[in-house]
Amino acid sequence: MRMNRKTLTLIAASLCGAGTSAMGQDDSRFAARSNVGRIGDSGAQNDVANIAVPSLSDNGSAGRLTDQSSASQIASPSDVASDAGLAPGSVGSEGDLPVATTNAPADSASKLGSTISSAECNTSCAPTSASRGGLGWADFDTLLWWGRSQTNSPVILGGNSPNALPTNAIGGGLNHPVGNDLLVGLRANLGFWLDDCENYGFGGRAWGMLSNGTNQTFTNGGNSTGIGFFNTSLNQPDAYVVNLDRGVFGANTGTITVANEIDAFSGELYGRALLIGDRNNRTDLIGGYTFLRLDSGYSLSSSVLDGWTDTPPPVGTVTSITDQFSTKNTFHGGHIGLMNDLRRGRVGFSLLGKIAMGDMESTSIISGTFSQVPPPPAVPDYQNRGLFAQNSNIGSITRNSFTFIPEMNARMRYQLGRAQLGVGYSLIVLPQVAMATSQIDPNIDALAIPTQTTTTPLPNFNLESYFLHGLDLGVSFAF
Repeated sequence: MRMNRKTLTLIAASLCGAGTSAMGQDDSRFAARSNVGRIGDSGAQNDVANIAVPSLSDNGSAGRLTDQSSASQIASPSDVASDAGLAPGSVGSEGDLPVATTNAPADSASKLGSTISSAECNTSCAPTSASRGGLGWADFDTLLWWGRSQTNSPVILGGNSPNALPTNAIGGGLNHPVGNDLLVGLRANLGFWLDDCENYGFGGRAWGMLSNGTNQTFTNGGNSTGIGFFNTSLNQPDAYVVNLDRGVFGANTGTITVANEIDAFSGELYGRALLIGDRNNRTDLIGGYTFLRLDSGYSLSSSVLDGWTDTPPPVGTVTSITDQFSTKNTFHGGHIGLMNDLRRGRVGFSLLGKIAMGDMESTSIISGTFSQVPPPPAVPDYQNRGLFAQNSNIGSITRNSFTFIPEMNARMRYQLGRAQLGVGYSLIVLPQVAMATSQIDPNIDALAIPTQTTTTPLPNFNLESYFLHGLDLGVSFAF
């Protein structure tokens, strides 16, 4: 009985389908099952006598063909139909041989010509020694960051000699900004994979600053010093003199201390999902919850020992004034972004870009202290005011605003065993936050200070853009 090419193709497809359970295994198992359903090469292809039919034996070897020529391993079309549960005479007129599937073993293909699923065609995604696979990841970084310089602080003035009025800017203001010193911090990132293929993960990240404050003290240094402001009573620039030698009328001596502080810390929970690539070269979608806190403080203190003999207060009086400006910015919101990770041998490169959206609550707090302690038996004088903190602006103000916080991070890594040493760069932008120096009004109603009826300075509440950026030095682990 002759069979055409269509019949042979149909039989081959049915027989090859019995090998689907072998897909997705290691090379040795795959090779062992690659011969399942293979047609023998003895005899003409169009001769039914040279076609072996799979034996439905109990040992699970369904679909195995043999090239032996014994009669017991050669089946006629009618025998095939009978063994497959078909009625006699069901073979088509052209010799096509339908194959029944109702009695096929459980470990073989269940349908004629059924396709192999993509999951079965891919190699196993279980972690191997050559991959990063495992339970999760951990990153630890030392942060060497800088913040945006603040140029709105009061100007510290100096003179050209001990008896010349201070007129030269030696600190603060536009030419001598504060807040541009190195900030040192730590960052930790810990996460776990939710599946063996590392398609989905869940993690948390936290970072914060350790060194956050600077102090600077100005003394006479052989020259006069003072604190500049604009006197609204006289409508002209003026200065609160701390050091000045007036010759026969004596000399005032003292110090000016400026303290600036930045506190920043953040925590977040996030999920990640593989968009494209694999474990070693991948792009992930990330999203989750972000908390961020940015606090700033500015303190201006002066202490003067009075030595002028022709003006009050009495000689020997110590006058101390402190202005304290502080702000708190608290953010709650969600974030979304992309994370890219590439590996080439031991070298890796990662790039993170995300944006957080939510509510920013900003609070400004202004306070001051004044003390004047004359020699005994005079009575000391204490007041709840400073120089730039007067009854006209002392207090607190709070506002809420919807804002966006972009963040970017790039890192190069080198693998040593399971650890990876890395160096990177980070940038975090805070578009609308309150900073301490921006709340200072340099206008002072000086003549009204003794009566505490000042109309200036005003209670400014200013929002500005602020950013943190710098280097990251750290180590990463896959476990």
